[in-house]
Amino acid sequence: MEKKFKNEYFNENMDENIILKREGFQKTVAVFIKNMPKNAKILDVGCGKGTYLKKIHEIRPDVELYGVDIGNVTEFMPNYINFTLCSGDNMPFENERFDFIFCFHVLEHILNPYDFMMEFNRVLKKDGLIYIEMPYYKTAYIPDGGINFWSDPTHIRPYNYRSVERLLIENGFDISKIKVTRNWNSVFLGPYLILKRVLFNDMDALSTFFAQLYGSAIGGLGKKIKNIK
Repeated sequence: MEKKFKNEYFNENMDENIILKREGFQKTVAVFIKNMPKNAKILDVGCGKGTYLKKIHEIRPDVELYGVDIGNVTEFMPNYINFTLCSGDNMPFENERFDFIFCFHVLEHILNPYDFMMEFNRVLKKDGLIYIEMPYYKTAYIPDGGINFWSDPTHIRPYNYRSVERLLIENGFDISKIKVTRNWNSVFLGPYLILKRVLFNDMDALSTFFAQLYGSAIGGLGKKIKNIK
C-alpha cells in the first residue's frame, strides 16, 4: 500500500509547478517567510514531496525546515528538510517549538480537524503564525471534474468562512486574515472551456471555470495568543 500511495499520489497527482502557483502560498506563506526571524523554525504539515519547503529554502536558506506526512516521502527530501513520518494530530515535537506552521489541503481529509488544530497550537510558539488552506465549500456544487470537491474520494468536508474562523478562534488563534481564492479572469475563458467540455468531453473544463469563478479554496492566517492544552 505504501508504494502504491507514493507512486500514484505523489508522482501523478502532485505537479510541483501547479502547487507553487497556489495563491495561499504566493500571497501569504512566501510573504511571511521573508519576514521570519533568522533561524526560525518552520513546519509543513502534510508536506508531500516537500515542494513548498524547497521553495522556502530558496527564499530563506537560513531557516530550519521541518515536514511531516503520513506517507513515507523520505526519498523526495533533500538533507536540509527534517522529515518525520507521522500524522499531524500526534507529532513528536516538544511544546512551542515552531515559529510558523502551514497546512495546505489536509484538513478536508480529516474526520476531526480539532485534533490537528490543538496539536498545531501545542507545537507553535506564543505569537507564532499559522496558515491553513482547504477547498472552498462551493466546489461541492460545481460541475463534475477534477476540482469538484467530491471527485476526491478521500475528501470528508469542504470549508466556508465561518468554519475556518471557528477552527482558528476556538483553538487559541487570533485571526489575521481569511480569504477565498478565485480568479475573475476565468470569466473570459468561459466560452473556450464550455467548448472543450462539449467537443472533447473534457470533464475538468467546467469544474475549473466555476471553481475559479466562485472560489476554489479558502485560507486562514492566524497568530497564537493562548495555549489550549
